[in-house]
Amino acid sequence: MGRADFVKHGSWNVICDRCGMKRKASDCRITWDNLFVCQGCWTPRHPQDFVKGIPDDQTVPISRPDTVSTMGATTVATTALKNATTIVLTSVTGIADGDAIGIVLDNGDYHWTFSDGDPSGSTVTLGSYLPYLSTSGNAVYIASINNETYLTATGLTATGL
Repeated sequence: MGRADFVKHGSWNVICDRCGMKRKASDCRITWDNLFVCQGCWTPRHPQDFVKGIPDDQTVPISRPDTVSTMGATTVATTALKNATTIVLTSVTGIADGDAIGIVLDNGDYHWTFSDGDPSGSTVTLGSYLPYLSTSGNAVYIASINNETYLTATGLTATGL
């Protein structure tokens, strides 16, 4: 005879879903995950199951548009040799001191530097030397960006640190 092998009016024999022992139904309970268990196997649902996350507001409180930039293009008028610090362009319209200049080199690379001073005629003084040859007809891109200052590693001196 087992623990549940007796008569109890209004109850019946059941098997505990956790321990597998025979018990009376009146001594068992249903758990939160729908198991029918005896008093010894019953545990309440963990409180962490009821924790709710707090929504994280990731909106930016103050948003402003990017700086207004204009992009122009011209070409190299006369071939600029390697290590040159000046370049002659077909048009210097829109180039001012500090404007970014992207020069297409003969090896296919783009060399980005800046205008070091206002152009003199059609000659622009560069903020860094050309690392490679740029022949006549190569494209030159001009980016005028709201008084930003550009400095390249070749334009940096020990006193500028």
